[in-house]
Amino acid sequence: MSDNPRIAIIGAGPVGFEAALLCASRKVNFAWFERGNPGQHLLMWGHLATHGPFGSLVSKAGMEALQSASLTEWLPAMDSPATGKSWVDGYLFPLSETPALSGKLRAGVDVIGAARSDVLREDDDRSGNFVLHLRESSGESAIEVPAVIDCTGVHAQPRPMGRGGISAPGEAACRDRICYIIEDILGADRPKYAGKSIVVVGAGVSAATAVLLLAELAREEQATWVTWLFRRDETMPVKRRPRDPLAGRDAIAAAANHIAARGTGNIECHGGSWVDSIRPGQNNQGLLVSAVRGGESRVFEADRVVSLCGYQPSRQFTRELRLPMDPVLDLPPTGLPSDAGISPGPPAIEPRWYSIGSKSYGRATDFSVATGYKQAALVLAREFDSRPKGWLRAS
Repeated sequence: MSDNPRIAIIGAGPVGFEAALLCASRKVNFAWFERGNPGQHLLMWGHLATHGPFGSLVSKAGMEALQSASLTEWLPAMDSPATGKSWVDGYLFPLSETPALSGKLRAGVDVIGAARSDVLREDDDRSGNFVLHLRESSGESAIEVPAVIDCTGVHAQPRPMGRGGISAPGEAACRDRICYIIEDILGADRPKYAGKSIVVVGAGVSAATAVLLLAELAREEQATWVTWLFRRDETMPVKRRPRDPLAGRDAIAAAANHIAARGTGNIECHGGSWVDSIRPGQNNQGLLVSAVRGGESRVFEADRVVSLCGYQPSRQFTRELRLPMDPVLDLPPTGLPSDAGISPGPPAIEPRWYSIGSKSYGRATDFSVATGYKQAALVLAREFDSRPKGWLRAS
């Protein structure tokens, strides 16, 4: 870690990498922390295809860094299909080996608290440094920095499956048999699903993807049974975007809606349903999922539950900062001038704290990594390029 860093970056997904690259290109001393491994959330769905070609996942700064270091040999063709794994292996990992970023990231370091140094949240002086409380395997420490870029994303914080968006009774106790990501259903994780009864909860593109994979599995393993529960009481529950620029995403939505409308094979669909409770079955065998529809309750037996009800940003480590959230979508202030696409959240009142990347879109699902790259460029320009009068204020 650089001595006396001028800015800290939290998170080592694609947007965190972009922020680090832009710091390095300006020769700015920065500290960079990631609680897991680089690109860890991408590897959670590494077996899945992205909705766009590989070229839509990289940035100009990243490509220039790889070309300058002669590290382009792992790059897939820009027009080729991509997966979460190829994004990490072909782009993020080589970037970590470039002279600009080599040795800069402190992986395995969790930022568990953030505040203004020597003042409380209720104090009006917001001009001091930030203090970050760090935890790693060797112990705990703290660091002071003038500015922070929070790129921690949302995928570590799945939304629960219960009524009204809260945890269903029994959900926490049964967590070992509930999956909140799309596992490799047709590959490495096939034994967890083949020939089993599966309940899928949710109606976004992630839930639609899981349903399509399970439908394919059920065609091959006919003892597989899938129950799809979603809250919208309609036959086409997965929302489609008019003129969606990502054809792959729209194709998933259309195919899943076809299943919901007409049924297929071993899949039953129940719209207008909320999960009311979940508990272990007799002798702790399987799960019993109670769902309510129109005031009537029904219990479904399952070996495994796949809950894909979306994600939300964590407020845990920033509780002592003045970061008001949008009351509907949990949009945090980015610290950038207000803009429907780049900075959709409320105005900032905590100068020099920037929340960018997927976290800046809260519960919304229309974030793209290209937006995150633009946000990173705007933050670095705002911090280290020209500083016009009033530059600390959000517009």
